[in-house]
Amino acid sequence: MKKILMNISIILIGIVLLTACGKAKESSSSESSGKDDKVYELNYNDLAPPTHPYTTKVAEPWAEFVEKETDGRVKINVFPSSALGTPDTGYDDVSGGVFDVGLLYASSDSNDILFPLSIGDLPFAIPNPDVAIKVMNKFQEKYMKDTFKDAVWLGASSTDTSQLYSTEPIKTLKDMKNRKVSNSLYSRNELLKMWDAVPVSLDNAELYESVERGLVDDIIYNTTGAIGFNLNEVAPYMTKLDLGVSSNGLFINGSMFEKMPEDLQKLFVEKLGPKHQELMAELYMTSMENSIKEFEKRVKDQGGKVFTLESEELNKFKEPAKKMWDNWAAEAIKRGYPGDEMMEYFKQLLAEEGVEIPF
Repeated sequence: MKKILMNISIILIGIVLLTACGKAKESSSSESSGKDDKVYELNYNDLAPPTHPYTTKVAEPWAEFVEKETDGRVKINVFPSSALGTPDTGYDDVSGGVFDVGLLYASSDSNDILFPLSIGDLPFAIPNPDVAIKVMNKFQEKYMKDTFKDAVWLGASSTDTSQLYSTEPIKTLKDMKNRKVSNSLYSRNELLKMWDAVPVSLDNAELYESVERGLVDDIIYNTTGAIGFNLNEVAPYMTKLDLGVSSNGLFINGSMFEKMPEDLQKLFVEKLGPKHQELMAELYMTSMENSIKEFEKRVKDQGGKVFTLESEELNKFKEPAKKMWDNWAAEAIKRGYPGDEMMEYFKQLLAEEGVEIPF
């Protein structure tokens, strides 16, 4: 009996040792691969309403993609309607941990750290998201690679190009005189003044109501976004200016990024960030022309219309914008950047993508 008990004890000890060794190997393997089993929850600040195409075709699908690609180790909580912060405080909010991930717009952000990226919003410069991704990622790599300390850059993207939505027909530059125009990119306010219009700065969520209440006459906004906000209901006329995109960049909070193991960090930089760019481009590249057609369809019964200007009249809208390009380079120099060099590089990148430089 003693011999049997001794053999059983030896077997049990062996099982315990084997189990311990197995766990040690698993732990060692996990550490060597930079993985852990912790679930990281990231709050995503979505600037669009819940039913907006950006929410349904970019933010939410990206959240699902992230969870799938990370095997559930990263969960993205999407907060629409700017619930966690507005565009003017974007960088401070993401770097300070108010939200963990979201799009930032250099031309709307009050933090000067993003200023160089505002070159992508110059009027009549970048015509579509595909060009924005290629141009602005290269521009960021050259001039801003080591700029961000408290937030991590995950890639450039943009909306489609902006048009003018009005309560009355706008067929000539002279028609703009004294009209109150809302514009989500504050950098374009200078251009509006040169058109003899009166710029009014408002958040996206206020656009519809501002026209409905008569606070503004017209709105400059991208074509897909205009449909998403139902601007056709209050501004039934569109003047097709192709003013340029609203460029942006996807950022993640630096502290949150550093807490994640190396394999997840690598995945965000090499796959998850680029996927977000892909979804943005897919939405805005394919929807731009469809959105213009949809706008025409919606306003037909209201007597609304889309106006396409002759080149001579369109050039009258473009000519004042040259001053904005020159002013941007001068302001960059004032801030300590190589403004003229940056401008030439920007133009070079545009030319490489087949974009005709307007000035």
